[in-house]
Parts: sequence; C-alpha cells; structure tokens
Amino acid sequence: MRVLLVADTALARTGCMHLGASLRRQGVEVLEEPPLDLEALATSDLLLRLDAVGLFVRSDKLPPFLRRLHQAAALRGIPPVAVFSGPSAPLMGDALVADLLPRLDVDLLCLHGQHQSEDLADLLRTSGHRAPASVELGLWGVGPRHPGTDESAGEQPSRDQLPRPRHLVFLEQADLPPAPGARERLLEMLERLSEASPNWVVTVQADPFRTDPPDPPPQDPSLADLLLQRSRPSSLRFSPAEAWRPCLERAGVCATISSPLLWQALARSCPLLLLGDYGIRTDMDGPLLFGSGLMQRLSSCEHLDALLDLPPPNPAWLHALGWSIQPDAEPLVRWLAGRPRGPAGRDAHGEGR
Repeated sequence: MRVLLVADTALARTGCMHLGASLRRQGVEVLEEPPLDLEALATSDLLLRLDAVGLFVRSDKLPPFLRRLHQAAALRGIPPVAVFSGPSAPLMGDALVADLLPRLDVDLLCLHGQHQSEDLADLLRTSGHRAPASVELGLWGVGPRHPGTDESAGEQPSRDQLPRPRHLVFLEQADLPPAPGARERLLEMLERLSEASPNWVVTVQADPFRTDPPDPPPQDPSLADLLLQRSRPSSLRFSPAEAWRPCLERAGVCATISSPLLWQALARSCPLLLLGDYGIRTDMDGPLLFGSGLMQRLSSCEHLDALLDLPPPNPAWLHALGWSIQPDAEPLVRWLAGRPRGPAGRDAHGEGR
C-alpha cells in the first residue's frame, strides 16, 4: 500500500511524522510533503499511484479539495482515491464539532479515543449527515512514549522513582494569555518564583508551533519575545523553539496554559501543572483540560518546591482521550487493506477489477 500524508502546520507535520513512522512499521509506503498545493493535488496524476491520502490540514480546506477530487475522478472514469482525515491534536466539545463538520465527507475519520467517538455520534445524530467510517488511533501525534509511561491499562503515566531535577520548563504559547498586559504579568510571576527559588532552574520554552509573523507588533509580543527584550539580566533561561525536545528531556517539572507540548510532557512521565489562573476558557482549551486533575493556580505558589509533589493526571480523563490505545496505526491499515487498491480499483497484484 502507498499513502500520502499532507499537513499544513508545524503541529500537524510533527503528528504526521509519528503517524508515518507507525504506518511504515506496518509495511505501508508513506510519502510526505507533496510538491503541489491542495488545489493542484486534487487533480494531479500523482493520486493515480496512491491507495489513500491523509489530509491533516485546516478543516475548511477539505470541502473544496474533495469537490475537485471527485470531479477529476469522474472525468477520468475512475473512483477517487480514498481520503482520511481528522484532528491532529486532542479536541472535544464545540472545538471538536467545529473541526469535524467540514471533514464529514472524507472516507475515514481518524479519531483519538472514546470522547471523540461519542462527540462524533452526537454530531451525526443532530446534523443528519451520513456516518463516515471512523477508527480510534489513540494520541497518534504524540509519538513514542518513554518506558516510564503506561500505554495499555488506561492509567496515568507512572512517575520515575529517582528524584526529579529542580528544573521548571514553562511551555510558552505565542498568543496566550490574550488579554493586554497578561503576558508581561505572567513573565513577572515566573521571574518572582525563580528569584524566590534560587535552587531551581526556570526555562521559558519558546512556542515551536507559533503561527505569528516572525516580527510581531511591538504592542503584542509573546512571552519569549518579552524575555529576550529584557534590558537587565533575567533569572529565567530561554530555550529556542527548535530546541524543545532536549529542553523537555532536561525538565523536572513542566507548566503551561495549554501548549500542545503538554502531551509530550505526559509521554515523558514529567509532572505537569496546567495554569488555572485564567479560568476555563474555550480559547485556551479549558474545556478539554478541565477534567485532567492538573489545573492549579500558579499565582498562589510561593516557592517552586511546592511543585515537587504535583498530582498525576486523572486516569479516566486520559482513557477517554485515547491514552490507553497503542498508537500503532493498525486500525488504519486494516481499513485500507479492506478497500479496493488505488483509485483505479487495482487489486493486490496490480490488476484491474
């Protein structure tokens, strides 16, 4: 089998890298980074050599792509190539519904776990739309988990027995918190905690999924921008966006509002604090994270030693998100194997049906 994976953001590309590795372990030939934009890809002869296309792009790009794809296939007199898609990061509630609605005409929806499957069933009942095929792949965008995490029983990641280093890594999001002056106040809070805890290292990890222009307006700098603009020495360290992997490896504790890197922290069994200082807000993924058991007010913390005994994540929350599902792409491969091979309906021996 041969599939093409298409992503349009840094977050989706990271997820597709892990999904592609899982597919290759199942014997699937995987192509990535097509040389065409979506409009040209929909009518390209490249699709004639594929068994499926995975489109992990912004959901509003799906309907025009699918229309062009089906029109081109009809003109050729062949079935269109199979298309699978789905959210590349965990979503639930209104955010998930908004993401799924434009994807309902694909052949297969790739979901993470029980919560998304239940939300999809509710959406189909209320929208009157046909039910596309769907599979649960677990949190496939996270990639391999470290040996200290539980991948099978639906329980929270286990904690390492060795003392964790006193190193707090704050996972920045370039556009959060959004209120005027809120990022400045957050930076001051991190500096206060760092100065009150001289036996700790505090690092601000720049957002690797930033979509802002490289030179944002001066009135709206990110947390990392503010740190780099400090005219006096800061007690905080800075980690550039591209260095997030080694930075997470060195972390003893992570904190964030709702950075997608939180799943990477959990995959490394790293204790995690989710800032509850801003309430349960949809624009900060509050509804998704509310049941995690990880939300606390960082502003009420007086010394970073208080973070040495953070609670583990709620195992029921992890299970509903799909944490207990081994992200090996096997359900996707089984679905692909049950379909006619390629847009021209070739069988396993390359002969027409």
